[in-house]
Amino acid sequence: MGEAVEEAEARVAESDGERQRDAFISYSQSKNAPLAKQLQRGLERLAVPRFRPMRMSVFRDITSLPANHDLWQSIQRELARSRYLILLASPDAAASPWVAREIDYWLRERDTEHLLIAVVGGEIKWDDLAGDFDWRRTTCLPRNLAGHFTSTPLWVDLREIERHSRLSLRYPPFRAAVATLAAPLHGRPKEELEHDDFRQVRFVKRLGWSGVALLVALLMLAVYGFVDAGRQRDEAVAQARTSASQALAARSGQLLATSPNQAAQYALYADETRSTPESRRALAQAVAAAPYAKRRLRADADSVLGNQGAGNPADTDVVLSADGTTAAYSSEFDEAPGVRLYDVRSARQSGVLGTEGRPRALSRDGRVLVTEVYLNRVQLWDTRTGKLLRTMATGHTEDLPRVGHGLYALAFSPDGRWVAVSHFTPEGEAFVVAWSVSDGREITRLPVSDARVGLGFSEDGSRMTLVDTGRQEVREFLTDSAHWESARSLPGMTGTPGEALKHSEVLLFDGASKALTRTPKRAEVWDLEQRRRIAERSLGAYENMRVADGEGTVVVGGRDGRVRLYDAALRPSTTLGRLVRPAGALAVSADGAHVAVGSYGGELNLFTTGARRGQRVALNDGEFSAGDLTPDGRMAVHRTEGRTEFWDPRTDRRLGAIPYANLSVNEEDTAYALSEDKRYVGMRSMEGGENTGRFDIWDLRTGKRTGCGLAIDGVSGGLRRPAVFFLPGDRHVVGDWNGAVEVLDTRTCTRSTVMSGSRDLALSGDRKTLVLLDGGSVDAWRWDGDHSFEHTAHTTLPDVSAVLGIGVDHEGNQAAFSYRESHVYVVRLDSGQRVRATGYLPDMAGDVAFSRDGTLMFHGFSTESTQGVRVLDASSGDQLDVWTTDPPAASAEPGADTQVVPGPADDILTLGPDLKVIRRTVGVEPWRDLLCGLVSQPLPASERDRYLEGVDVEAPCR
Repeated sequence: MGEAVEEAEARVAESDGERQRDAFISYSQSKNAPLAKQLQRGLERLAVPRFRPMRMSVFRDITSLPANHDLWQSIQRELARSRYLILLASPDAAASPWVAREIDYWLRERDTEHLLIAVVGGEIKWDDLAGDFDWRRTTCLPRNLAGHFTSTPLWVDLREIERHSRLSLRYPPFRAAVATLAAPLHGRPKEELEHDDFRQVRFVKRLGWSGVALLVALLMLAVYGFVDAGRQRDEAVAQARTSASQALAARSGQLLATSPNQAAQYALYADETRSTPESRRALAQAVAAAPYAKRRLRADADSVLGNQGAGNPADTDVVLSADGTTAAYSSEFDEAPGVRLYDVRSARQSGVLGTEGRPRALSRDGRVLVTEVYLNRVQLWDTRTGKLLRTMATGHTEDLPRVGHGLYALAFSPDGRWVAVSHFTPEGEAFVVAWSVSDGREITRLPVSDARVGLGFSEDGSRMTLVDTGRQEVREFLTDSAHWESARSLPGMTGTPGEALKHSEVLLFDGASKALTRTPKRAEVWDLEQRRRIAERSLGAYENMRVADGEGTVVVGGRDGRVRLYDAALRPSTTLGRLVRPAGALAVSADGAHVAVGSYGGELNLFTTGARRGQRVALNDGEFSAGDLTPDGRMAVHRTEGRTEFWDPRTDRRLGAIPYANLSVNEEDTAYALSEDKRYVGMRSMEGGENTGRFDIWDLRTGKRTGCGLAIDGVSGGLRRPAVFFLPGDRHVVGDWNGAVEVLDTRTCTRSTVMSGSRDLALSGDRKTLVLLDGGSVDAWRWDGDHSFEHTAHTTLPDVSAVLGIGVDHEGNQAAFSYRESHVYVVRLDSGQRVRATGYLPDMAGDVAFSRDGTLMFHGFSTESTQGVRVLDASSGDQLDVWTTDPPAASAEPGADTQVVPGPADDILTLGPDLKVIRRTVGVEPWRDLLCGLVSQPLPASERDRYLEGVDVEAPCR
């Protein structure tokens, strides 16, 4: 039986291909290998009929894990394909560097909701007060898990099972533990899985009792009818899924302009129902149409009942530091009290402060948090250490009527020296109080007409401005001398209506020189220095409003959940996105670049007000132009007089330099290659105006030539950008020189010919498949891993005009060829099947690159007015979308095109007339992950019934 299971597992592994895995087991090889093996087998066999293939795919590394670069890339690839990470926690695993690297990768790329823990040794304890594991007593977990769980995680205890070595599904405790881990993988309750497994065991026993021979005979009699009925059923189901997917994709397209988040939700369901060109177009357009969404940090609650009453929504509060690096959040929907801290750049939780207060303000750098505590107290917290620094009281903290509870205006000076609040007294009077942060000393107390006043500090904290709308006046307080200047009138300023407590507020910005006053339906902007109204607007019904101190950008949260931007003149600008419930809590950084929004259902989203155009690779802020990226995307080249520098666009680091740069050469004559270990650079360079040149290998550590090189006589006349490549192992280099495509052995400096005649060449991402083009003739060669290439395929292309670019997918299964009139042909190298891309044909187009999974192509283009990338479907040739980039830089050459090359992992790199290297995440699975970070809720029941009635589709963001 064991051998049969092994063979079945091998067949699953062979057929698995590039499909998504269900889980990745991370464990210590030295101690827990037997348990990991049996756990993998148990997860794959649990509740699976004994004569059917396994439905689960679980990865378990069985090598000795040497310090090998190829091995870590393979592990990263398997982690990226896995839905869940299962950690076999033990002291040995906690000390394993490989386990730590796998955990770091998972925390960086995924989340803790998809991380399962099985304790096989050591101790594990949870500290409810700290909101984290008790690291003084926990010995089985890697320390890089600290601070990443928001609530008590569920773990499975296998210590007794490991101690008694009872590792079989027939052993009830082991089966129960496997079922606990398998439940989230299957999306089914544990009890159902155990019941199904027990039923399968019972079925096998009964099968033996009734006689295998009789059953086989009966099955053979029914096989034809079963197969035929199954075929018809499968065809009907496939057609139904295709129709549903196309309908969902069409609905996604309708929602792009009005609700990008909903469009993303329908696109995800379309691709989950059935992957089609239409569903892939919907994903691409949803990614492009949600350029302001950054990350959903907290999902909306399934129900708000019990947390709010009629007209009394549940409190959710969020604040941002002025520099936009830190967010603080609290909500009544959190099970444990406290304020959660988030790092805005990584969009991950960075800590929890043990306070029952509401976050009201953060210092500019996010290191000090101001909270409001019942009744009318202010506390200061150190966000790095989690310690309470100081508590300050207004002096009126008892016998307050309910209407007087809570601080109204609150201001924290940019220099971190002063805090000011407004509040009511038991007698109904209103005051403004200010304190010194350093010692908690009260520096002023001033009566005002109403607590709903405006408070703000100048940039240097030397002045505090008070706007009293009830008295229609503005006053300034000199903080160092503790002196109030005389009041100045603000005639015509809208007063505060007594019936609209929640929606009446005065917000100061631009160093407290301007004020935004708001009522339930109207907003006004005042210049406090000139004491005049400079803008006014009726905003309709909305829930909350905030203004960026430095930019004057106004953020408005609507009752419909929409988040809108207005400029300082209250002109409408942009809709950032939409929440499930009204957007009641808003925060914005001083420069207006980052916005945090909380809803009445506890949802928390981060937005960026600048459209997401991909992540720029700085490369020391140098200017690079198209052609400076190598075709494999592993290196950027920067030439100056007498010197050439090489940069790694994956890490944004300088690799080295050589004391040579022939500035008279152009991109048609120069080619570079980087070795796998990034130590050597191969450079092919032709002398300007000559038909001769050299190929040399340079050592980047010393900046000197190695002993292996060759003279070049003659060049190929095809591609604009010729190429040379290091092959796996770095011993061999392939290139086109001296009238042939040759392989150069760098140790012996000898050459062998692949094909005679000058040809254009490209290499697959795994560096094993070489594609050669000569006119309309295409040949594919496969590297044997030792010293030579084997010819594997030959086909032809239409002889229309010269090819400008060649791209080969990562696995070497297909190649794309771009022509001068912007056509693109995709060729399946094994069959010669050809697909021509359709859609918009720009005047100037060239490079083409595949996504890592081979499903998508990216075609760079430039026109006189714009440039960017066409997104194409590799299987159908359909154009899915067009992504434009920034305008050309002033120093860009006229007519410069856009270079597109493969990037690290699921990325492409682009470099065009804007002189910026941009990394963009591409591919169906990466896009699904990105969009799931924005909209994780399932479709409403009514919409599921409308589009998916009779079609079994799981939620795409499970």
